[in-house]
Amino acid sequence: MRLQLLLTLRTSSQLLGTIALCICAIAPIATPVRAEGSKELVQDGGSRPFLEWSGQISASIPRSTTLRVFVRLGEIVHLGSSVANSYDDGGGAGKNDIVYRRVGGGQSGSCDVLATGFGYINTPVKENIGPNPGGYTPCTFTATATGIYEVEFRGQQRSTNDVGNPPATTVESPTSTTAFTFLNNQIQTVGAWDITVKDSTGTTTLPGRVFTYYVAMNLGANSRSLNSNFFIQTKDGFRYRTDMNGLDPFGFIFFANSRGYIDRQNGATLYRSARATDNALNFIGNVAVQAPSTVDTATDITHLIFFNRPDSNTLTELNIPLSPIMPGVPQNFKFTGASGSSGNQTPVGAGGFFSFSSNTPGTYQIIIDTNADGIFDPSVDRVLQNPASAGVNIVSWDGKDANGTNVPPRTGNAAYPAQVVLRGGEYHFPLLDVENNPSGFKITMENHTAAFPTILDTNGQSVGPATIYYNDTNYTTANGTSVTLTGTGATSPTNASRGVNSGTSGEHEFSSNYGDFKGIDTWTFFPSEAITAPLVITTNERANVIGRKSVRFLADADEDGKVTIGDRVEYTVTYSNLSPGNSNATNFVLSDSLPAQLSYVPGSATLTQTPGNTISINSSYNGTGALTNSGTLRVGDTITVRLIATINDANNGAAIVNQASATFSTPDNPGSVAGTVLSDANSAGATLNPPTVGNPFFQLADDGINSGNDLATSADDDPTVITVPLSPRLRLVKRVTAIQGTALSSYVDVVSGVGAASDNAPNWINSSVTANRSNNSGTTPNFSAFLRGVIDTATLSTAQKPKPGDEVEYTIYFLSDGDRDASTVSLCDFIPANTTYVVNSLELAIGLNPAVPVTDILTDSDGGYYTTGFPGACSGSTNNGRGAIVVNAGTLQRSTGSGTPSTSFGLIRFRARVN
Repeated sequence: MRLQLLLTLRTSSQLLGTIALCICAIAPIATPVRAEGSKELVQDGGSRPFLEWSGQISASIPRSTTLRVFVRLGEIVHLGSSVANSYDDGGGAGKNDIVYRRVGGGQSGSCDVLATGFGYINTPVKENIGPNPGGYTPCTFTATATGIYEVEFRGQQRSTNDVGNPPATTVESPTSTTAFTFLNNQIQTVGAWDITVKDSTGTTTLPGRVFTYYVAMNLGANSRSLNSNFFIQTKDGFRYRTDMNGLDPFGFIFFANSRGYIDRQNGATLYRSARATDNALNFIGNVAVQAPSTVDTATDITHLIFFNRPDSNTLTELNIPLSPIMPGVPQNFKFTGASGSSGNQTPVGAGGFFSFSSNTPGTYQIIIDTNADGIFDPSVDRVLQNPASAGVNIVSWDGKDANGTNVPPRTGNAAYPAQVVLRGGEYHFPLLDVENNPSGFKITMENHTAAFPTILDTNGQSVGPATIYYNDTNYTTANGTSVTLTGTGATSPTNASRGVNSGTSGEHEFSSNYGDFKGIDTWTFFPSEAITAPLVITTNERANVIGRKSVRFLADADEDGKVTIGDRVEYTVTYSNLSPGNSNATNFVLSDSLPAQLSYVPGSATLTQTPGNTISINSSYNGTGALTNSGTLRVGDTITVRLIATINDANNGAAIVNQASATFSTPDNPGSVAGTVLSDANSAGATLNPPTVGNPFFQLADDGINSGNDLATSADDDPTVITVPLSPRLRLVKRVTAIQGTALSSYVDVVSGVGAASDNAPNWINSSVTANRSNNSGTTPNFSAFLRGVIDTATLSTAQKPKPGDEVEYTIYFLSDGDRDASTVSLCDFIPANTTYVVNSLELAIGLNPAVPVTDILTDSDGGYYTTGFPGACSGSTNNGRGAIVVNAGTLQRSTGSGTPSTSFGLIRFRARVN
């Protein structure tokens, strides 16, 4: 395959040879054609960066560069290199100066660059023009499948030892036709290289396709100037232009990630530079940096380096959003004191936990204004920052300030403010062993879709797209190692954790080989709006409020023995102020907002409390908000509130959750809410789930979600859970509807007792009936016109009452109003005593459709008249020795309203002769 590929390319070169010479002659005055490779790295002058292909390793990172390119099926990739005599890799294929392969398998190949011209970039003008007329003759392949391809440009040597450096080279004029001076002395590097993607016709260049996870480069010496620009693409869609701005790195590895340097002792992001002991960059203090050659995790992400602004098709292939995912405003930010406290109070030195919710992953920064000057300054105040996950985040604090000293109480026990900010597109630029950076970097966010919030940087300017951050002050790692960074590093300022504007002339400059044996970190991000919360440090005054909540099955409205819509439940909420608390909970308010699936029974809330407390039921409570008026819950005392609710929706069988909360203050800090304590679910002796009437619902002891009390455990803040199982339900109402063919127009209203729930179900066809109405309550009823007939013939007049030989018509009305459809419905009714079934009198009607006969023959599927071998539908009923009628009604849909749908209700009729 390699020989065949070379033959095709050489033939192409010969056909285009005359035209190429013509264009080459006018190249010095023509507009350059876009290529993609080393051309981008030298277009701003300075010193030439050589691409490394070394066997050496620094900080666990191989000093050899693998480039990647996105190519669609049928597109053409052009490759070129300044190395025409690379080392033999021993694989039997000889000298493969350029190697490519499709990630995931499939197409692969190589190019043997020839000094006679094939694939050879040996002059600046060829580098600048690329694989176009007047440029170099490319090595070419056409993609046989869409995907990401890897490309390796190999050097003249490859060794795990230091075999020397390429010659320090000033960037040449892009129009020069003079051969590069470094061609025979590139050693383990490549001075010029190109990857250009063109469409299937070979005429349109497609830039923004080439990227990598890191580049290892070498300038050949110190006192050089790297002026290259790179485009950093974060996985959450942010794009940064990074201008090296005269960096003096000698040999270096350039990459970008989401965390910079990490303290391996506690897994925290350092937000500092690091110090090493040797050229292998073994950092002191158990500090590490994620190698860009390793696989990403949920929190440790290597960003992508592009040489042009990324092509949108490439980002789509890599599952990167085309617009950045902007961080949302953090929600529910609060501080909870350490164990033994409740709310936002905590003893000196005890610390506690901050919690907040985020709608996206990213990073967070919490600043505690420990000097209480009203400024959230990460250079002097205590800072907590690390990756944030989508959902609830919990962050522990040890009660200390930035200097490791316990934060004392404020005068009058005033609160310390704390602030949280979420950050998107966090980009760290960890420089490894870069000696000098005389002008600093220029890093600019290019594609943010929202305005920056109003936050002031170190110089009192608003942060913006060009703001960068760093901190080169001394510190101690988690294992107790002191790290000294001060010296000839950044001094204007040394600590720029509030941010500085890099856009004018560059920032984070250092000289005198300050970066030698160091890992220098510079970072940037897009911040969300800031949210604040108070915390109170106290010496001894603190409340310890604890809430419990249970729920029981109170009343079975439909008498089916199951928890269903229309049934009632009772909640019991208990709050106590217990030891080790030693402060009354003042301004105590208990709140409970029922979920939409429950309806509060007005006036059902009752309260009991230890005598001497001053809490009362809020008379305006209607199922949401404050359940009690403000009062005092004294130390050692308890309050209990009960309320009743009706189930109005089954929630599709999912859990119906509910949780109470209590807010309060304390006498030593009366001006603010000390905290919010959530109730914790209590099974209260439950054994069944769902329970029988009068018994409590079983509750989870720990749902694994920590939402607010003691944030060291998730077992103290669980909501109550009730479940309404989804099940079909069939309501049956039986009436006598005719005697001797004369219809009975009476309507009976069963107000209470057996049958009342089915008789008065709301989803029968409801219409007023104005004649022949009666009930057993003495009131004027409003019946369903569908439920015609009488329950007991004894209520009829003497003339109407049936006598021996008369035929009596019985009608059984049915309604499917459960939580789901009733399938394979089979209805059975034994023939009443002292009567004989009238053959072939059985009928079925669905909805308001005319009744249709149900034959007595038992071999068909619609049912019939049984005298023996009764089906399962007849079990549990009284056999009068007269046989039974059975009707198979099929599937009856779940009723969603009065008479809706029409397939949710109907009737069956039959006649029997009085003996």
